[in-house]
Order: sequence, then C-alpha cells, then structure tokens
Amino acid sequence: MDTEEPLVPKKEKRDLWDKIQIILQPIGGLFTALAIALVSYFGSNYLNNKQNNESRIQLYTQLMSGREQSESALRKDMFNSILGTILKDSHSLDENILQLELLAYNFHESLNLMPLFVYLDRQIALEKNLQSKEAYRKRLYKMAGDVISKQISSLEGAASRETMFITFPSDSLGYKPGLSQELTIDWKDSKVFSDTIRDGSRKSAYKRVVFLKATGMNIDEKTVNVRLDIETSKDGKFVNMVTQEFTIDYFQFPMIDNTRLSNDMRCAVVMRDFDFPNFIEVDILYFPGSHSSLKEKPYYDEVVKKLLMNQ
Repeated sequence: MDTEEPLVPKKEKRDLWDKIQIILQPIGGLFTALAIALVSYFGSNYLNNKQNNESRIQLYTQLMSGREQSESALRKDMFNSILGTILKDSHSLDENILQLELLAYNFHESLNLMPLFVYLDRQIALEKNLQSKEAYRKRLYKMAGDVISKQISSLEGAASRETMFITFPSDSLGYKPGLSQELTIDWKDSKVFSDTIRDGSRKSAYKRVVFLKATGMNIDEKTVNVRLDIETSKDGKFVNMVTQEFTIDYFQFPMIDNTRLSNDMRCAVVMRDFDFPNFIEVDILYFPGSHSSLKEKPYYDEVVKKLLMNQ
C-alpha cells in the first residue's frame, strides 16, 4: 500500500520590488508619524501665535479707542469753553485772538473756522488804535496761513497743487486806502489735473481742466471775487462742467472749503499772499475726498460705487 507524501507549500520567490516594500514599510510608518508630529507642532505654534497677535491687536484697539474717547471728551470741553469765551463781548481782542489760536491749532481739520476768522477780522477793523489794529490783523493772518500750511502738509502725497499769480490792473495803483472800494478786474488762467480710476479690470483716465477767473477785488479787505469752472473728461470724452462763484481771502481752508467733484474728488482754491501792487498768489489743490476734513462725508452712492469697483 502506497503512503501519501505530505503536501508542503511551495515558497514563493520574492522579486526585488517585494523586498523593497518589506524594507520601506516600517520606514513609511515612521515618516508618517514624524509628519503628523511636525504638523501638530507647527499647527499648534501657528494657532498660538495667531491668538497672541489677535490679543495684542484687541488690546491695542481698546487702548486707542479709550485714548480717542478721552481726547474727544477733552476737546469737546475745550471747544465749548473757548467758543463761549470768544462770543462774549467782555473780553479784549487780544484774548479773543488767543482763544481762536487754541481753536485753530487743535480743531482745524474738523471744524470750519472761517466764520470766526471773519468775525474777528471785523472786530479788528473797528479798532481805533492803528498800531494795535495792524498787529492784531498780522497775527490773525499769520494764524490763518499756519492752518492752511498745516492742511496742505496733511494733503502732501495725495494732492496735486498748481500755483497761479493774479496781477493787479493798472488803474488799481490810484486807489485810496480805507475806502474799501470794489475794483473790477479781468484776469483768467487754467490748469490741468489728471487721475486714473480703476473699474474692475478696466482703467478710466479722468482729465480735469480748471479755469479760474478773477472778476473783482477789494484791496483794503484783501478779498478777490472769482469764478471757478471745472471741465471733466473721461477717456477723452466730455462728461460735465462744474461752475461756482465765490470770494477768496486768507481764510479759505482747503480740507474744509472745497468743491466736490465726481469720483469723490475735491478741488480747492487757496489765497496764499495778497501783495499789492505786485500780485496775488493763489494755489489750486486737487485731491481725493478721503483726505478732506472729518466733517466731509462721502455720498452713499460714491461709497457703493467704490465697493463695486474693488470686486
């Protein structure tokens, strides 16, 4: 009787790739564990740093907010006290000018102080002492010039500025001081300003031609009657014309007293010098509305238009 031989499984021959797989399998597990550890470590550090930065930003915001509230309260009390003092007739011109100096140097970007300057200029005109009158007026004009210079410095980098020189007519040499007579003049000049507005992926080139015409002046009061015409073109096509007539003197402050144009742009006319009988120096400023005074708020449709442009 034949005996059955036990079945012995045949050993499979492993090729090179099988051997490589056997060797790399534990190494792959090690790399996976190491990668998970590194991701956890760096992820934890990132979250901690982000949380620390957010905490610092929140603390800084709270400190700045508290500081602004304290400054606003102080400025409010200061404003009420100074304004009430100026409007009282019991104080001298010297005291009133001092109070206006405090107002002008602290609130020149948020308040239109032109009426107070004009009011004190009228009070100075009533001064009987000629020496004191000249000193007060010089002090008032210097204060107005300082405020204008501060505002122009604040607009530096955002505004385009052009200077014009208005010449006096030949018959003005015969004027008699103290009569405050109005002299008729016929002077005009123009300047060109340009800017680019992005509308999505498209850029539009805007061109503003500013025409300034002087029609009259008062040498005693140092004022000039002007007409301002601003022609706007978009990509070479005429859009509109803005026209205004007003009087300029030493008390026009560009961040507050300006002409609003399309695309939230501003144009201001500032008198820098009234040097009779030589010339009148005038600056034309062209700048974005975002750099105007705190009281100047953009129109709702302009805000929506800018938001849609940035999409």
